[in-house]
Amino acid sequence: MKKAICLIIVLAMALFNGCKIPIEDISDETGLGSIDVNRENEDTDDKSVAVKNVTHTKAPEGGTNEDDDSENESKDDNEDSSADDNKSEVSDQYIYVTVYYKDGDNLLVPLTRRIKKEEGIAKAALNSMVKNEENSNEIKDLGLYTVLPEGTSILGMNIKDGTAIVDFNSNILNYEDSSAEKSIVAGVVYCLTEFSTIKGVRFLINGREQESLKYGTDISDVMSRENVLINSDKVNLAQKVKKVDIYRYKYLGDKNEYIIPFSIEYIGVEEEKLPAEIIRMLAVKPEEQSISTQIPEGTELIDSRINNSTIVLNFNKKIKSYGGGSAREMGILNQILYTMKQIRGIDRVKILIEGKEDTLPEGTDLSKEFVLPSHINKRDII
Repeated sequence: MKKAICLIIVLAMALFNGCKIPIEDISDETGLGSIDVNRENEDTDDKSVAVKNVTHTKAPEGGTNEDDDSENESKDDNEDSSADDNKSEVSDQYIYVTVYYKDGDNLLVPLTRRIKKEEGIAKAALNSMVKNEENSNEIKDLGLYTVLPEGTSILGMNIKDGTAIVDFNSNILNYEDSSAEKSIVAGVVYCLTEFSTIKGVRFLINGREQESLKYGTDISDVMSRENVLINSDKVNLAQKVKKVDIYRYKYLGDKNEYIIPFSIEYIGVEEEKLPAEIIRMLAVKPEEQSISTQIPEGTELIDSRINNSTIVLNFNKKIKSYGGGSAREMGILNQILYTMKQIRGIDRVKILIEGKEDTLPEGTDLSKEFVLPSHINKRDII
């Protein structure tokens, strides 16, 4: 009888423990909070398409296209706010971010790449741009070089009201010429403003504000994409002058081709006429032989308008005047999409030809809207 009672007690305890929920074992392993998926990957009823990646050899005037995947929000390690969704996607150990390197001609090249997931992803993105053996080895086969001097470290980063206040140690000043200075400032500003919660950057060095750097770059105020020039002969935008970034191609070596931004200053262009001016500039053949455009010569924008969050671009027929296959066609679309991405309040592009929906020579259906790309020059390096 005693044995039977003991057996019943043992079975009851086992049953009780088997139904117990181990709350202490549940945790958020990502450290990134909730993830927002980019609209490109939603099942939507509206007609839209993301230009997808194609593998190809070099086209007659360059031209690639990048993969447009998911987007997430990622937290930065600061007291006041967080840096999120650098147009990035996550895996168990890595996250995609867009950082900036330079080529042999000191042109800044945006690169969407994987870095190890960690707290303070904006800080980690900058650290991937610092010259050291690991970073340099990761990108050497891409024909690229790090932007921040060896030994540069971030002493602190605080993000508040859209401004990232970044405190660098004095090693950030260990560069030799004005070209390196321009690359450092523009590279940092453009990298950090890839994060949607960061609109501007304030530089500190060893905890102190600086009026200017060694070669005269003014860093006394908040720096943003609205007042910083990239791949230009200077960094600071002059007063009463505006700027726009247009995207062109550069081919490096035998296998690496990149689409990169070039800042152009302008004055007196009305806002509603800016898209037409952008297309005009994209269609101009660059003077530098290593830089190319895929936009056919003579391409013009007849008119444009914004419907909700979609910009409608109405081209003349010259946009169809090209050869070179699907790579050229993807190159044309990429230049348009990346350049139009800076127009405020839009997330899609609709293309018309002389007021009508059409099809491009290689079969791209223009009846659909194109989602603005979330990645650029994507490379799966670790």
